[in-house]
Parts: sequence; structure tokens; C-alpha cells
Amino acid sequence: MIYFPQLSTGVTGQLPLRWTDNFRAVLNALPDGSQILLSDGLGAAVAWSLSFSGLSELERQTLQAFFDTTRGALNSFTMLDPSDNLLAYSEDFTQACWAPEALLRVNAGSTDPFGGTGAFTLTNTAQAAQAISQQINGPGSYGYCLSLYLRSGAPQTVSLTQCCNGSTLGREVSTTGAWQRASLSGAVGSGDGVSFGVEVPSGGQVQIFGAQVEAQPAAGTYKRTTTTGGVYQNCRFDQDELQMTATAPGAYRCTLRIRSVGHLPWAA
Repeated sequence: MIYFPQLSTGVTGQLPLRWTDNFRAVLNALPDGSQILLSDGLGAAVAWSLSFSGLSELERQTLQAFFDTTRGALNSFTMLDPSDNLLAYSEDFTQACWAPEALLRVNAGSTDPFGGTGAFTLTNTAQAAQAISQQINGPGSYGYCLSLYLRSGAPQTVSLTQCCNGSTLGREVSTTGAWQRASLSGAVGSGDGVSFGVEVPSGGQVQIFGAQVEAQPAAGTYKRTTTTGGVYQNCRFDQDELQMTATAPGAYRCTLRIRSVGHLPWAA
């Protein structure tokens, strides 16, 4: 699988960046003159305009080589949206995209950090640690930041994890009765498909809310997702030429236009 490259700074985009959401509707005109209008999720599209500045010579070569690999707008690639949460159902850990281990109970309805009842309680009934995780279609060699809100009735230690192709990166977090936003940053290895999760110790109970993964070194503002996250597997450049401008010795800038068809983060 071909992925849009991550720069040496650990990001796939720079601020400010622009994106446009486009929608398509299907109109069915009936013989009696009435009409049925439905949203066509397969026709939905997202377009990004990514402006890069201060690129090093190595970063310039990386972007140019990737553009050459896709032959401009000809071939598709996967884009990890630099402005979005890569996880699906960031606030519903009972959905099929989340995989709890056998003896980990997942219950909804707990008070969340913002005063609602969107948090979930994880209870480990096993004699060994149990985890819940979600896998995204991303490269294991990229740097990611997993973040989520945590608290527990009694102090305990839980682990945030990132796994790919048998390799695991983890961080232990001490929880208390107060909500905290914990994070895990780093790259786990090579291969496609990266899993992110939280591991509860034997007999432990913890409340969680607002899971987020971003392809960058640190956590950004939390973004709620539903049916899908910000991983777009059908992207193409919306240009046939990549123009690089030298702004100083060894420093460059450029603008990339990218378009994805058939996927929106909130589309059913």
C-alpha cells in the first residue's frame, strides 16, 4: 500500500491547511411529479490544499519522489488526514471496530469529562491484563500520537499501547479519580496496519473517553468521530506537476492539491 509521506518533523501537513467537503445527492423523479432525494455517500469527496514551507532538501526529495511514484494524478494512495482523528467511533467502545479481549467487560453510561454520560467503564475480570484496541490502515513506520481521557475510582496503573506486525510500544499511566488526558507518542516498526489500545491490569477498573490517534508527535484538539476515521484509501493528486520554489539555500515551499472520493468521516 502507498501512503502519503510523513515529513522529518513527524507530520503529514503544516498549518494553515485547507480542506473542502463535497457531497452528492441522487434525485429520483416519480411519474406523479414527486421527488425522492437521497444522499450518495459513494459520491462524497474531500479535497485538501496542503501548503508546505521551510522544507529541507531531504523533505523536498521525499515529496518529489512520492509524486513521481504516483505519476502525478494517475495512481491512488492512502492519506492520513492531518486535520482529523484517525480512529472510528472515538466515543463508542462497543462498536465492532473496537476489539476487547475476552474477559474485559465494556459498559456504557459513565459520566464523561464534559459532564455528559459518554464515558465507558472497562472492568478486567481476568487474572492477567486485558486490553481493548482498534486497528487503522496506516504504516507502522510512521510516528503517531494516541490520546484519550482516563480516570479510576482507586489509583491504578494502565498501559497505552501501539502495535504493528508483532512489535509493541507502550506507556504506563497512573490514574486517579480525576479525569486526565494521557498520550503515547512514537513509531512502532514496519508493516501495514497499526493497532492502538488501552490495557487494564488484572482486577482493575478504569473509565475511558474520547480516544484519538493522529499522525504527528503530540496530541491536538480532540475530534469526535463516528462510522469512520480520517484514513482515506482512495486519494489522488489533483495536479499533474509539482512545483517547488526555493526560498533560501536548502529551504523550499510548495502546495499540494489532493482529492479523495467516496469517503467522509461521518458518512454512514
